[in-house]
Amino acid sequence: MSNYAPSWLDRLNAEPENFARFVTRVPGVEPTTDRAAVIAALTPTHEQVLSEGGIAPKMLRRAQQVHGNKVALVGDIGCSFPVEGVDALYCGGKADCCLGIYVADCAAVWIYDTATGCRGLAHSGKLGTQQNIVGELLRSMRKTLGVQPENCVAVISPCIRPPHYEVDIPTAIRRQLENAGLSPDNIIDSGLDTAADLQTFYSYRIEKGKTGRMLALFGRKPE
Repeated sequence: MSNYAPSWLDRLNAEPENFARFVTRVPGVEPTTDRAAVIAALTPTHEQVLSEGGIAPKMLRRAQQVHGNKVALVGDIGCSFPVEGVDALYCGGKADCCLGIYVADCAAVWIYDTATGCRGLAHSGKLGTQQNIVGELLRSMRKTLGVQPENCVAVISPCIRPPHYEVDIPTAIRRQLENAGLSPDNIIDSGLDTAADLQTFYSYRIEKGKTGRMLALFGRKPE
């Protein structure tokens, strides 16, 4: 099994049905400024990771990621992917789909409702954080699926941080999650800086756009 289930995802993966992964830098894939080309080169590895959870590639649900604060409810069937104009996705607790977000300095934020099993995954970079994408995600999950923030666990992925960036993205995200009703004890920050470890991560800023993409995954293992 690949080493894409780090300890900072343990709170999510402790639930037997959960499949939470963070696919980091893939050896042998040449970074390029062509986002579509590099993602195509990374896709076989990403699909291999999905297969470890018994998840078929066709079940992957992705957002277009336009650095905004729009969110979308997805499921096993229904719409084309990536979902246009959104930066966060969520699904019900019984949905067999797997949510996916690409990042290369921005933060991915996993949200899991321990009471209902509902899952959310957000892309929160500088602009998305300024627009409170995680707050919008939690509001939508509450309105549509009855998710209560006090029952939720959130995890913040590796992302660019000071001193490599002038904005402290994870600190702002943590504050937004707390303001939305999450307990501080239920917010896990990986604490890792993508710009400080190019052996492990891609960094759009440090590599000046000639880089790859990490993939955050959050799904439910098929029964």
